[in-house]
Amino acid sequence: MRTYVISDIHGQYKAYLKMLELIGFKDEDFMYVLGDVIDRGPDGISIIKDIMSRDNADMILGNHEFMLINAVNYLKSKESEKGKVKRTDDGLTPFELWTHPCNGGEGTCLEYINLPSEQQDKIEEYLKSRSLIKRVCINDKMYHLSHSFSVPKTFGRTLKYSRASYKTAETIVWESLYDRPCDSPLGEKEFAYKDDIYIVGHIFTQRLGQMDEEGKGSVFMSDNYRGYNVIDIDCGMALNSRSSRLACMCLETGEIFYVPLLDD
Repeated sequence: MRTYVISDIHGQYKAYLKMLELIGFKDEDFMYVLGDVIDRGPDGISIIKDIMSRDNADMILGNHEFMLINAVNYLKSKESEKGKVKRTDDGLTPFELWTHPCNGGEGTCLEYINLPSEQQDKIEEYLKSRSLIKRVCINDKMYHLSHSFSVPKTFGRTLKYSRASYKTAETIVWESLYDRPCDSPLGEKEFAYKDDIYIVGHIFTQRLGQMDEEGKGSVFMSDNYRGYNVIDIDCGMALNSRSSRLACMCLETGEIFYVPLLDD
């Protein structure tokens, strides 16, 4: 049995299937997907459906799935004319934020609304039942799996979206320690589990200057990034460029696999 972690597929279904083939993914293996399977690319809903169909795969919410959930909630509340609308600082509704060009959700939105209502409901239910954080012990190492961030309070092995406040969920999927000012290091109270190995996505590693000799994104690793052991496996599929690669890490062996962005 092998345990794999992958993140930020962003609608690139062909690359996702190619990765499963490359690692020789078997029924006895397990895959954790750290969110952002949708948006920017063409086939995000297909990826969600595939993950939903597998007993040996689990998806952790990313900010793009978070936006989908909020957009659906907004549209339902609008139809029933109940509830206050939470807008962004720019005055956008949750639906407008998700489908804004900077977030690339329009294609996923069209896929979603063209599904039968039963399938829409199943996807919504699945996403709302996901975790924001999972802590997994492999070979006596505790891996902290989230899309991007963590919380200062202990929560055990799993922090479910359904048990978290809106603000907590928003922080975990949107915040990034990379975007904090360099003169503002994380303190011991920032994350509850100081000794975990933090595996994240969200920030493509090209932004961190982490590329191979051909200019392609590579996994970023630091055993002391502001006091934490951090691994970033988002290698830029959202960029839709020649530098874009899908990365996957095996937790038992530490081996890293790459699949380049595949054109149609």
